[in-house]
Amino acid sequence: MRLLPPPPHPAQAGRLALAALAGLALGLLLARGVLSGVLALVPPGQPLVRALVGGLGALASVTLGFGLAGALSARALPLGRLGLSRAQARGRAGAAAGATAGLLVVPVGGVLGLAGLYQGGGFGDVFGGLPLAGLVAAACGGYGLCSGGVLGLLTVRARLAWRPALAGFAGFGAAGLVGGALVALTGVPSLLDGGGWALLARLTVFFVAAQVVGDLAIAASIHRAAEHPERDRASGRQVALTLAALGVMLLGVWGVAERAVSFVQSRPTRTEPLALPAASGLVCPAPTGRLERALWEVATRGGRPDLSCGNRVLGLLHTPNPDPAFSAQPPTPHGAYDRLAALVAGARREVLYAVMEWADEPRRGPGAVLAGGVAKLYRRVQADPSAYPQGVTVRVALGNFPVTANLEWGSQVYAAIRDLLDAGVPLADPARGWRVEVANYAGTFPHSHAKLLVLDGRDLVAMGFNVGPLHFPAERPGGGDLRDFGLWVRGPVARDGLTVFDDLWVRSVRIECDPGVTPARVRSSCREAGPAEASHPQGTATFSLSPVGTDRAFSLYRREGFLAADDAQLALLGAARREVELLHVSFSMGVRCTLALLNPRLCTYEADALPWMRALVAALERGVRVRVLVHEHSLLGLENRIGLAVLRRELAARGLTERFEARWFPGALHAKGMRVDEAMLVVGSQNLHYSSWTPRGLNEYGVATSEAGVNAEFGRAFAHFWEEAPPATLPGWLEAAGR
Repeated sequence: MRLLPPPPHPAQAGRLALAALAGLALGLLLARGVLSGVLALVPPGQPLVRALVGGLGALASVTLGFGLAGALSARALPLGRLGLSRAQARGRAGAAAGATAGLLVVPVGGVLGLAGLYQGGGFGDVFGGLPLAGLVAAACGGYGLCSGGVLGLLTVRARLAWRPALAGFAGFGAAGLVGGALVALTGVPSLLDGGGWALLARLTVFFVAAQVVGDLAIAASIHRAAEHPERDRASGRQVALTLAALGVMLLGVWGVAERAVSFVQSRPTRTEPLALPAASGLVCPAPTGRLERALWEVATRGGRPDLSCGNRVLGLLHTPNPDPAFSAQPPTPHGAYDRLAALVAGARREVLYAVMEWADEPRRGPGAVLAGGVAKLYRRVQADPSAYPQGVTVRVALGNFPVTANLEWGSQVYAAIRDLLDAGVPLADPARGWRVEVANYAGTFPHSHAKLLVLDGRDLVAMGFNVGPLHFPAERPGGGDLRDFGLWVRGPVARDGLTVFDDLWVRSVRIECDPGVTPARVRSSCREAGPAEASHPQGTATFSLSPVGTDRAFSLYRREGFLAADDAQLALLGAARREVELLHVSFSMGVRCTLALLNPRLCTYEADALPWMRALVAALERGVRVRVLVHEHSLLGLENRIGLAVLRRELAARGLTERFEARWFPGALHAKGMRVDEAMLVVGSQNLHYSSWTPRGLNEYGVATSEAGVNAEFGRAFAHFWEEAPPATLPGWLEAAGR
């Protein structure tokens, strides 16, 4: 059966092309007008109303424009041969085209997301542009299938649905595949580099070509269906099956939507406040230094004990590896993961490890390195049980990292268990007092973004990196040289880290496995077993504390209902006098500022600056110099550009431009580091991002210290990357918004 039409009459193709162009132009003009009206009528003090009304208005405008295109194209489609009047034909064509326009967010969002992943290195360099071409073509082809199917099903009531609908699928889908592949292979113009008009031109060509080709395919099939009604007329049963299939599709969409809502709204069920750590045996004098005092006043609020004194800072951890330009530490095959594994192997009583993400990379990823450290610890327990008279407990708490592509979350706990089993780690050995427990955070939004390791209640490592191969050196399998830091401290502050781990643990669901489970049967033999309960049979939560050094270190934790980490960093910025250095992956405004893609004026400092940015501006007004190294690529790069643009506009209005400088980090960046006045360093998981700075945002953890050695090492790293970093330039459409 031939579906594609013979060469069309030029006038017919021209009418279809003009109809598509007219609809697209009307949609864009209406969207622009709606946004201008929203900015003029809705007060700036109501940012959420502006964002909601503006977004809905833009979508409705594009939908209306496509509806017009459909109505105009009906003149070139022989719908009259199906027994439809001219008014019915235009109405149905307009309704179908408008309905498909409402689905535009799916392919456009998919294309932009895939392009961002590709530009950010998410697909690697093995296949060049082929993955992007195939995925973008699939997204565009999927949109073509939707458009063609809806338009083809206009003929259902005329009982001639089959050939026109199939032609719509084939015509629109083929145009989508070919057009998407061409767009991908020739390059997606970057909005970040001022390529907005080029991208709009390519999308216009794509949509117009898809509509013309698809409409011509439908027209040819209608002619054939009308000429052979005895072969193509659908029976009542076929129509009923078609409608039933549509009903099933709608139920499926409803089910996915319902799951998505549950996915977003799921939250931890435990509501009790953060416990107070036991602090017997320790008396800390109040600090007198300005920066230490600012943090101390927040850390000891609400009667919380002071655990900041008597610590010994043992150094920074680096991913992918330390560089001789700024660190005396020797590189290792797996960077910071080798140091973490060595720390775990040296534990005597208890290992508590919380991390958001544990990538499923059997036998070769960072999970295998860490599991190797646990395996070495177990072999030591086996060889000399008398050295571990109280046994050893190992707990791994995952952050319920969401996989939004398929609305699945929690699956990475199985990757952690599989890595442990692959390394030869038993989940229980009662004769030696050995037990391993794995749990997954119960909340979906927020999930837990905190990363920390607590050993024997005495050692604490706060870090920004997950268990993922991109943090490996590039020469390792899957390695991406993704830069990040950890901070290792020994002493009383680890007691508060233990309390934080317990807080995450009791908000998690424990995973229980059948006896004798093997790596290959983890998914079928392991299951959720109810809420996790905190206990420390080795006494690591209650032994008397004593100083092990003279360094100050502060534990910084935040979750819903406990925002001490936010307040501590704001207090630290408020105490700055000379310089603030930020080495951060994110530098974003509030969530609605993503609408600055539609109109930069939708994002303003007054309405959308996060608390940390306001604290930076206050520091700049006091004469503090601020230097920022920030991530350049992907969606985060876009958010960072918007944040920088708005901040620069505000600084220009206040005459503070000369005190602020931002550069793009020269490579892949995941770090969250801040140094104030060259004397106080903060390292951990908390981004300068709206997800980490709202009352209901992510769980985060970090450590701040005034110890001179790590402050100097971080300063050398910052200076090294600063010299290699290009200025953080902005696209013209963002620069122009400030003039």
